Formats: sequence, C-alpha cells, structure tokens
Amino acid sequence: TRISAGRTQLYCMNGGYHLQILPDGTVQGQREDRDVHSKLRAVDRGVVVIQGTETERYLAMSEEGRLYGSRAVTDECYFLEKLEENHYNTYQSQKYQDNQWYVALKKNGKPKLGPRTHIGQKAIFFLPRRIDFSQD
Repeated sequence: TRISAGRTQLYCMNGGYHLQILPDGTVQGQREDRDVHSKLRAVDRGVVVIQGTETERYLAMSEEGRLYGSRAVTDECYFLEKLEENHYNTYQSQKYQDNQWYVALKKNGKPKLGPRTHIGQKAIFFLPRRIDFSQD
C-alpha cells in the first residue's frame, strides 16, 4: 500500500500503535483508533512528508535521530517511503539516509532513536491505512 493524499493512519507492526504528533511536538504511538489523524503527502517518487492534521505539525527527525513534530517543513521532514517484502512500509530519513535511520515505535509506544533502528526490526514497519470519519 502506497501513501496517498487524504487522512491516513500509520499503523506500526510493533505493539499495534498508530503514529501520533501532539500539539507540543511530541511524537508517540497511540492505540486509540479514532484519535489520530495524519495527512501524508508524496513530494517526489518515494519521498513523503507526514503531517498531523489535528496539530498541523510535520513529522521530522533531528540530527540525533529523535522524532519530533515541526511547525514548518524543513529538510528534516522528508522521508524515503519503501514498500518492503512483508507488504509493510518503511520511512527512512532522507536527510540522514547515509545513517540508515528509520521512523520507529517501541513496544511501549515511545519513538525509537534513529541510530537504534535497522532493517528487520518490527519497530520500523508501518501500514498506511486510509480512514474516513463521517461527520456526526
């Protein structure tokens, strides 16, 4: 499944969390299905920007490999999206791609530091799921 524009949830294989960006810029996993909204935008072939629709912050990875929510799109907000053999997607920092750092959530829902991630870990595998919440 490739990311497409619209509301999407990024569901992590590790612990069953959805990626969430909070108003203060904290990135974490959330199990509650309807609580999290992300807008995922392809900016180039295989390159995406991920925005929390509630907070309007953009997913970013710092030079230490820490995930955070940025108020504006910077060079730390671009991720290489790849469909892996197991049909899950991985999101690797474009700016720090030489380090091979991935977006990842630990089993407790906390973000994993980029330097601690590598291919094969459950923590780096995500399923983008389209969501449609009808207005009540």
